[in-house]
Amino acid sequence: MNIIEDVVGIVKGEATVTNFKFSAHPDAELRFGEFVVAQNREDEWVIGNIRKLENINWLLSGGKSTYYALQIDLEQYGDSIESNEEIIATVRILGKIKINGERVEVLPNRVPIPNGRKVYRLSDDILKAIFNPGIGYIEIGNLLLRESVPIYLNADELVSRHFAVLAVTGAGKSNTVSVMISQIVEKLRGTVVVLDPHGDYIKLRLPNTGKEYVKIIEAKIKPEEMDSEELADLIEIAKNATIQREFLAKAWETVKHENPNVGGREIIEKLMEKINDWIRNKIAEYWDEGKKNYFTEELKAERVETLRGVVLRIRRFLRNYGSLLTSEDLISQIEPGKANVIDLGHLDESQMKVVVGKLLYAIFEARVDYEKARKKLERIKEELRESRVVRTSKLENEIKELEKTMKDIKSKSKALAEPILLIVEEAHIFAPQGENNDAVRILSRIAREGRKFGVGLGIVSQRPNKLNEDVLSQTNTKIILRIVNPKDQDYVLKASEQLSSDLLSDIASLGKGEAVIVGQAISLPALVKIHNFKSMGGDYGGEDIGVVSRWLNREVEEKKEKEIQKIYEDEGISYDF
Repeated sequence: MNIIEDVVGIVKGEATVTNFKFSAHPDAELRFGEFVVAQNREDEWVIGNIRKLENINWLLSGGKSTYYALQIDLEQYGDSIESNEEIIATVRILGKIKINGERVEVLPNRVPIPNGRKVYRLSDDILKAIFNPGIGYIEIGNLLLRESVPIYLNADELVSRHFAVLAVTGAGKSNTVSVMISQIVEKLRGTVVVLDPHGDYIKLRLPNTGKEYVKIIEAKIKPEEMDSEELADLIEIAKNATIQREFLAKAWETVKHENPNVGGREIIEKLMEKINDWIRNKIAEYWDEGKKNYFTEELKAERVETLRGVVLRIRRFLRNYGSLLTSEDLISQIEPGKANVIDLGHLDESQMKVVVGKLLYAIFEARVDYEKARKKLERIKEELRESRVVRTSKLENEIKELEKTMKDIKSKSKALAEPILLIVEEAHIFAPQGENNDAVRILSRIAREGRKFGVGLGIVSQRPNKLNEDVLSQTNTKIILRIVNPKDQDYVLKASEQLSSDLLSDIASLGKGEAVIVGQAISLPALVKIHNFKSMGGDYGGEDIGVVSRWLNREVEEKKEKEIQKIYEDEGISYDF
C-alpha cells in the first residue's frame, strides 16, 4: 500500500506535535484542506491537512509599501521576481499512521517533525483505507479534494450516538438527509421515522427501490390519550387563560370518565356537547377523578362567557383540523425497514409540538419496555441454562409476562421490536432554546438515554443557536454544511467537542452540498462533497418555489391572452380578456 505520492515541500520553522509549516515545492498544486504526510523524529509517518496557505515574495516584502516603490522594484528585478515567490503551508497534524492489512488507523502523534524533512501528498490508497467502509457503514459522499476517495459513516455510531445536520437554507440539508435515509433503508434495511414539518420528504423516492420502502403517514393524534393541558395547547387556548383551561380540564375529565370507550373526533364532539350543556343550564356538573365523585358549580354570567370562548375554540379546531383526530394508534402505521415520513405540514407549530411530543413519547416508551423485557428474559433464560436459578411457577409467570410485553409491542408495530432512527427536521421548532414543552423533554430524554434502548436521533436545523443546547450537545456526529451566521457558528462550536475553531472557519466558505463532518461516525474530520441524491436516481420534495420562473410563465400566459384578444378584435368578435 503506497503511503506517499509526489513531494510537495520541505518542513521549516517551528514544529510541534500538533502543527508544522513547510515551504512548498514551486510546482506543487496545493489547496486548502489537502492531506499531506511527513516523517517525525522517530521516522513514523504523520498525516495532517493544510489549514493555511501564504504566498510571499521575498524581493517585494522588504518594507516597501507604496505602489510606486513596488513599481520600481518590478522594473528593476524583472523576470527574477517570479523565482522569489514562496508558498508557506501550515499543517494541522491529525496523527500518525498505523497500517493493519487493508485498514489504516490514525493514532495520536507524540513526536514533532524535524526541519528539513520532505512533505508528500498523502496517497489515495491510504485515504481510502482510513475511510474504509467496513461492515455497517453507509456512503455519504466523496472527499472534497479527492473525488476518488469515498466517505463512509459508521451507522452504529451515527444512530446510537446521534447526529446533527446543520446549515443555512439552500445549503443541502434535505439532500444530505435523503442520501443518509436511502443508504440506511436500502443498504442496511433499517427503520427510519422522519418528522417533516414543511413537506420536504413527501415526494421521497429512493434511488434503487423507488417508493417500495417509503411510507407517507399523515400526522394524527388520539385525543383520548391527552391530558387537559395538552388538549388546551392543541386547540390553542392561551397559557395565561387560566379560567378557560380550568373549566376545560373539568369538562375533559368528566367526558373521559363517562365515555371510556370513545375516542377520535367523537370524544371531542362530546366534550363540546358537555360544555354546551353547562352553558344552557348555567351549572357545571363535573367528575373529580381524584375524589371519585361528581361536584356541581353554579355558573355566573362571566363564567358562561368564558365557556362560550372554549366552545368557540373547539368548534374552530374541529372545522380546521378535525381530520387530525383519530381513534387509531399512529405508531401502528410505522413499518420496519422503511422510511416512514410523518407529514406535519398541515399543522400549526403549536399543534406540531403536541403531536410530536405524544408520538415520540409513545415510540420511546415502547422501545424502553421492549428492550427491558428482552434483556431480562435473556438473563433469566441464561440463568436457567446454567442452573443458577430454579424453575418455579412464579418464575414461569414472570417469563410469560415478559413474553407478553414483547408480543404486545410487536403486534402494535413490528418496527418497535427493533432499533429505530428518528430524524427531526426543523428541530429548532420542537426543541427551542429556553422552552420546556413535552417535545423538548422527550427529545432531551432520547438524546440522553436513546442509545441504551435502540432509539437513534438525528436533528436537522437551519438555526443552530435556536436549538436546545442539551439536545444539540448530545449529538456525537455533526454534518455541518454552510453556516454564515456568527451566532450559529459560535453555538455549534460550543456544543461540539470534536469541532475545532480552525475547522469552523471552513464552514462559511462551503459551497452547496459541501460539508464538514466530525464525530464518532467518521474516521477523521473531513471536508466532504455530499452525493447528489437526485443524480443518484432519488427524489424528494422541498425544492424552492422558483419565483422568477413563475413570474415569467405568467408573462408568457398574458402575451398569449393578448394575441388571442387581438385576433378576436380583428374579426369584430367580443372577447372577455
